[in-house]
Amino acid sequence: MPAGLLLVVIVLAGIEASLGFWCVAVLAVGIVILPGLVYKKFAVIARKFGLPSSGRTVAVTTLTIAGALACVLLSVPTPVPATVLSLVAGNGLLALARRWMNASAHVSVTTFAALWVTDVYGSVFIWLLVLSPMMMLSRTALREHTWREAVSGALLGIITYGCFVGTKNWSWIS
Repeated sequence: MPAGLLLVVIVLAGIEASLGFWCVAVLAVGIVILPGLVYKKFAVIARKFGLPSSGRTVAVTTLTIAGALACVLLSVPTPVPATVLSLVAGNGLLALARRWMNASAHVSVTTFAALWVTDVYGSVFIWLLVLSPMMMLSRTALREHTWREAVSGALLGIITYGCFVGTKNWSWIS
């Protein structure tokens, strides 16, 4: 679910930037789909190429950072670079937060996506903010996370959104 929601955000960012169908498709593949496949299938890829299985995080991080740099260097229109860079920051923070406290990726991504859509498309979408507490409730009700882990995920989503706001306001990104 988190990857699917990130895919929606990336596609919406591409549409908002007026990239066109094929550019949005390339963006989606490069930023979400390819890193996601590498993450899920890394064990198979590592065996095939004789790589250590411990390199999964490095491989996915490298792909994600390369995609973010490509968006900046190719001067992709706003809000794509800020969105992609904030997702890189959010993924890095999530990796750390999951190591120490098993923060909920579902809650983090849901919170970020609701805030992002409200920012990019206007306050008419403020109702989406109800999705974050609903996701927190569902993750704890399913006993996938504790309340501490769910709240940590929400805070992480807010921080990731803060990265988006900060990045979109940098003059060299716009």
